Amino acid sequence: MKHLLPCRLPTTRGVAAVTLMGLVAGLVACSGGGKGEDSTLVVAGDVPIVYVKRADSINLNPTDGGNFAAGGDLMLREKSSPSATEHNLTARFTQGEGDASDPEVSYDGKKVVFSMRCPTSNTSKIGDVAACTGRWNIWEYDMSTGGLTGGTFRRLTSSTTDDDVDPVYLPGKRGFVFTSNRQTKTRHTQALGRSYFALDEYERERVMNLHTMTADGAEITQISSNQSHDRNPVIRPNGDVMFSRWDHVGGRNHFKVFRMKPDGTDMFVLYGAHSEGNSFLNPRDMDPAGKYKGFLSSDLMPLSRTHEGGALVLVDAANYSEQNTPANSTVPATGGQQQITGQELNMSRGFSRYGRVTTPYPLWDGSNRLLVAYKPCEVTKAGNVVSCATLTEAEIALLSDDERTLEDQAGDTVLDNVRPHYAIYMFDPAQQTWLNVATPPAGFMFTDPIALLPRTEPNIIQTANVDTDLAAKDQGLLEVRSVYDTDGLGRMGDAVLTAADLRAGCTTAIAKTAPTDALDTRSQVADLLRMKDPADPAYGCSPARFVRALRAVAPPSGSMGLRRAIGETDFEPQQILGYAPIEPDGSFKLVVPADVPIALAVVDEQGRAYQTHTNWIQVRPGERRTCDGCHSPRRGASLNSGNIVNTMPASLTRALASAHLSGETMASTRSRLDADVLKLTADLLYRDVWADTTQTGVTARPAISLRYTGNATAAQDLATLAPVNGIINYPEHIQPLWSRDRGSRTCTTCHNAASKLDLSGTLAGIGRLQSYQELLLGDPVIDPATGLPRTRVREGVIEIVRDAALVDASASEGDAVGMARKSRLMEILSGQSLMADSASRTAHPNPPATAPDHALMLNSAEKRLLAEWMDLGGKYYNDPFDANAGVRNVATLDQASFEAKVLPILRSTCATNCHMAVGSNKGGDFRNNRFVLTGSAEGDFNVTLSMINDTCKAASNPLLTKPSTVPHPAGATRQTVAPLPTTGAAYTTILNWIASGCAASTP
Repeated sequence: MKHLLPCRLPTTRGVAAVTLMGLVAGLVACSGGGKGEDSTLVVAGDVPIVYVKRADSINLNPTDGGNFAAGGDLMLREKSSPSATEHNLTARFTQGEGDASDPEVSYDGKKVVFSMRCPTSNTSKIGDVAACTGRWNIWEYDMSTGGLTGGTFRRLTSSTTDDDVDPVYLPGKRGFVFTSNRQTKTRHTQALGRSYFALDEYERERVMNLHTMTADGAEITQISSNQSHDRNPVIRPNGDVMFSRWDHVGGRNHFKVFRMKPDGTDMFVLYGAHSEGNSFLNPRDMDPAGKYKGFLSSDLMPLSRTHEGGALVLVDAANYSEQNTPANSTVPATGGQQQITGQELNMSRGFSRYGRVTTPYPLWDGSNRLLVAYKPCEVTKAGNVVSCATLTEAEIALLSDDERTLEDQAGDTVLDNVRPHYAIYMFDPAQQTWLNVATPPAGFMFTDPIALLPRTEPNIIQTANVDTDLAAKDQGLLEVRSVYDTDGLGRMGDAVLTAADLRAGCTTAIAKTAPTDALDTRSQVADLLRMKDPADPAYGCSPARFVRALRAVAPPSGSMGLRRAIGETDFEPQQILGYAPIEPDGSFKLVVPADVPIALAVVDEQGRAYQTHTNWIQVRPGERRTCDGCHSPRRGASLNSGNIVNTMPASLTRALASAHLSGETMASTRSRLDADVLKLTADLLYRDVWADTTQTGVTARPAISLRYTGNATAAQDLATLAPVNGIINYPEHIQPLWSRDRGSRTCTTCHNAASKLDLSGTLAGIGRLQSYQELLLGDPVIDPATGLPRTRVREGVIEIVRDAALVDASASEGDAVGMARKSRLMEILSGQSLMADSASRTAHPNPPATAPDHALMLNSAEKRLLAEWMDLGGKYYNDPFDANAGVRNVATLDQASFEAKVLPILRSTCATNCHMAVGSNKGGDFRNNRFVLTGSAEGDFNVTLSMINDTCKAASNPLLTKPSTVPHPAGATRQTVAPLPTTGAAYTTILNWIASGCAASTP
């Protein structure tokens, strides 16, 4: 087939079809679009479409919820053809100064709901009211009476302080779901009784969560509670809301596909929590009547630096919960997702030889086609923009090399730095053809295409039945049927256990058996029948004793000093809500606050977590929510069901066994008889009520009472300050452990400034206690040949190689072992081999035989407190409002003065490479960078404040001290001048701006 390139379309009628390779070669220097195209091309099966035109200067990343650039508009094309007439629908409102995004068509195909932002200086009106509020609002364009181009507008939201984006129609004319940073519920119910707007987990932008409103824009209600953004909601055919969630706790940092009911209940991950690729954005159902019924389309991209471009993937969500994780044994072991383009596109950062795709929209017309926005692969070569098809293999290899430093790249003549020039295409996966539909003018891009076609209205889901008593208390209920119902990763199984978890007489901590369900994909599962039978030895071997419930303490917007207060960890502040016992069958049931981000951790009898919960869950007011297990397979029957759950061994206490109802777990039965069991307790308290010890051979599990104070002997109590309200701060609660008088010595007697490990309470140069820095940061590895620290290249930046730290404050979806149990410090102080790695044990060997027995130095309450602090991520402060944390609101350091004085310097000096999350050229890793600019003035302002600790000592703040040194970053080579020299005008401007807040700094 002859390739008809979209830059110069033929004038004869026909179908312009190009393969991806031809498309890459032919998209050089394309411009123009709309009515000016010299073509009468008609695409077979063409339909009217709507899309957005946006300035290509805008910085788009999954982590940026509402970025803005002047010049955007909502566009309509009468046919999905480059020769069709194009109409700018919103120009009268935006007047070249606004922006538009996120269109979605109604189910009858006659209306479009979308987001628009335009400045208040515009004179346009909607009715008799000024149209523009200066923020993102939800609008609707109604073509019911005026046709495609004669429709009417109405504005559904009108906030002057909040941003509303990503709207979608609810079925049955019940209103809309959208994303907003209003935080209508959570900003009033923050931890510790505070009210404020929460920032995302990079301390940058106000969190955007899902909200609903009625068809007239009233009754705006928050339905999701996440610590970072929830984006791209759509309604599935079954009536569920499907969306992309920024799933970010510690090292877990990605966007995966989630689902919930329209009232926010029953929220759970739908696909991809542990699958290849970082960020699934814009997920949509393929045509329910087409070839790919049950499949989802999505673009799959990295977290940053690709202008929201990635690969086009097809996800078999009907048969897989993860890549290579089938729903049952009848489904092939491999599968779940696949790229559907002829040449694979790069789903990660860096060079993508065949371009990138964003915002795919599957047509529900029986054709199995998708509208997509496609960005060709173009680079700058000797100052000119050229197609990647013109590059040599040597040039491509150079662009693809991830190990070259930024200094190495400085002299390159070929750069992967071309702004995104997305155009709209019709893609047919069966034929592998790309049909050009609309190409933007220079300086712009086209994204978010939708077809103006009627489609089957989704199922209407009725509002969930709620527990009115719980709802009145703004609470919900969580039940896990068995923590031992775990998936193939064994995150509450043998993979997180050690020999130290074996009790006397036990050969295994968790008894195993073959699954009874023929469709189960696991070869072995926990033998719950044995584990809940007090006459069986397995009853006393069970390792899981308590569940710890946590809630997020969100970073407040507009506050300086956050990064210093949080500390050397990827975790944000958290509060311990309390503990609940785990019953012998692994079940637990507890009441938690509604509409707050909650995390759960299964812990041992010493208060050490087996795994770190690296995602946030929620319950709505009055919701009673049940999960099969902790990290259990997301398809199929619960392990604790059927004959297993209904078998009550004869060795159980008769009163409890006889009260059991069919289908009830042990936790359900016990909490139904005693509602106090549902309440979280501040301490770890357990008494075996199940074992009938009057019977021969039946032994109860040992009682546990682990308190801060009030233990069986005073010697096991804390002699230092005990945490209040579940908040643990290192200076107040952990540092005193090192200096507590233990008779003839303290920890600091040996571990002081003269030793390798300094636990004294002196301040380090960064303003934190020296002991904290030494515990959380490993020592630099010295090269014996040079006597200098060793370095390595990561993401194009040279960094110093460090030994393993004593406290491991890392956890991610791939490594979520409890942090206390994998920290070498806990091993030394407990005298047990737990989960520390070999590098930690090499860097920190056991104390010499002449030293005191470190396992006896801390009592049980102190070890509990230390374990809790580690498991929460080793924060410096978990309460950012503590008077000593240094977090302040400074009135004179406002966003307006920041934009005028500081932001231009940051964008010209710091934003290139390392500190800007855009541009696919290599630079500092976004996920490990403490200072990431977004291009959003609000986000850049907040993250800049997080790097300021003391306005009265302007030069000492990390914002100035770090870039004014050589080298920066530490370990960089060939630097002779600091990025921000102290003698420069830029340094002085920032210094004066910080200092202007000295007199106004208040707690």
